Amino acid sequence: MERNAGLDMIRSAAILLVLFCHGLGFFFMQYHDFNPLNYVTGYLGVELFFVLSGFLIGRILLQDVVEKGTLSGLGTFYLRRWFRTLPLYFFTVATTYLFMTGSMDLTNLVFLQNFDEQDLSFLPISWSLSIEEWFYLLIPLPLLLAAKFRNRAAAFFSICAALLLLFPILRMMEVHGSQPLWDYGIRKQIPLRLDSLVFGVILAGMKVYHGSIYRKFLAGKASLVVAVAGLIGFSGFYVYNGIQAQTMDHSWFARTLLFSLVSFFIALLIAVAEVHIPRLGRLPKTRAFIGFISAQSYGYYLFHWNLFVWFSRENTTKSIGHSLYLLLFALVLLIGFTFVMHRYYEVPFLKLRDFITKKPKRTDSGFPLTRDA
Repeated sequence: MERNAGLDMIRSAAILLVLFCHGLGFFFMQYHDFNPLNYVTGYLGVELFFVLSGFLIGRILLQDVVEKGTLSGLGTFYLRRWFRTLPLYFFTVATTYLFMTGSMDLTNLVFLQNFDEQDLSFLPISWSLSIEEWFYLLIPLPLLLAAKFRNRAAAFFSICAALLLLFPILRMMEVHGSQPLWDYGIRKQIPLRLDSLVFGVILAGMKVYHGSIYRKFLAGKASLVVAVAGLIGFSGFYVYNGIQAQTMDHSWFARTLLFSLVSFFIALLIAVAEVHIPRLGRLPKTRAFIGFISAQSYGYYLFHWNLFVWFSRENTTKSIGHSLYLLLFALVLLIGFTFVMHRYYEVPFLKLRDFITKKPKRTDSGFPLTRDA
């Protein structure tokens, strides 16, 4: 079955937003204050990854956990997740230790680095991977309970709804108790952010159990308008409060419910893209390019930070042309290195995974074989 062009486009947009954000930060911030663009593009890029990962994994959770309702199905899910995400991550950790830092806390090996800023500084972009890995580990456990009910669909949605209430409440309790900073204190804390991925899981459940509602309402024109208007409104709010007024760190709304609203808008955007953008897939070259970027986005995300750090050290001439040259060189090297790693490192692990779990490499209902398949 073919990849879904809409989901490929969402994932490609996510990684391009992250690369744009960090490219400005590492190579051009000395010439102009690009903080508004940095903050908005970086935040939205990661949030796109979160909700999209939940959407893609949601289908797998429904098949392997909710419908099967067995510990073996849960074990298969874990095994396939870790074969997909851990080999490339551990390679990045090893190369970072050997060539960039020379020191590392062991929390980086078990995705607990988010709890200490010094530990997280070893590989700063790993904060989002920590949230995803703990999502993979924890969220399937309550969903396994849905298999015990006669109406599994109702149980699934009830559990997901409870989770969507739980995490904002935890954020409220954290804000009330310790007044944390918006970015490190809330945004990057594992126990407070898992609901972003749960939004994607619920979206996948709507596609599976209520396909007509999913296509007519969640993927309708009104949803597109709401999603775009909501994300534009968020961007304006973020720029004004985070950059000019410096109130994000003190705003109750920004540290609690805003995360849920952004995830909701992105979920609607994903539904629209998944249903309607495949119609634009008749342009083979464009579709192939988007699919190429999407399929290797995980490698781009893991590798780009160290490359940007490395090349930015040479950015000493205070010349925009020189900065652009360094950035382009870093991007070319990133694309080439990721391509080689994907073909000769990731793919063998995926084949071994499929052999062990006895599952052929395939897509399910148009869901693409990307990082989360």
